Amino acid sequence: MKVKMDAPSVLAIAATLFKTGLLDAGRTEAKRYFRELEAGRELILSDMAMPDKSAMRIKLQLLPQEFRGNLNFSAFKEHLLFLTAELAKVVNSKTEPLVMSDDEGSQLLFNIPALTHIDGVLNALVLGADLRRPGALVLQLMFIDPDQYRAAEVKTANS
Repeated sequence: MKVKMDAPSVLAIAATLFKTGLLDAGRTEAKRYFRELEAGRELILSDMAMPDKSAMRIKLQLLPQEFRGNLNFSAFKEHLLFLTAELAKVVNSKTEPLVMSDDEGSQLLFNIPALTHIDGVLNALVLGADLRRPGALVLQLMFIDPDQYRAAEVKTANS
């Protein structure tokens, strides 16, 4: 079964699971999750019952290729805190998020960046979602080139 899900639903699921499954986890457990993600493995976050009585497995991937600096557990957690807060703002405002997708709507990229400065280095973390696998939603934490947000950052600082 191919999963069909609208963007606000994906955001709500992601924000909830990041908070309850990762951020609220004990430090030892959260570090183990981070090591799994850092090693390139997918983390199973939840199994969710769908309206048609089928089950959907929700997984998480980390795509750190564009991260600048040393990605350790503390930096990961700080970025995830900021991203979860940004996702929650959009979910709670009930506004339609800015989403880029493929033609089928099965790969989504939410333009809701979590911009963080750690040791003077700017990084940007965004959420992606892959709905191409049967019975699965793969949430993707993607570090992207933060320079595309620098103009807005400078403009805001000069305002």
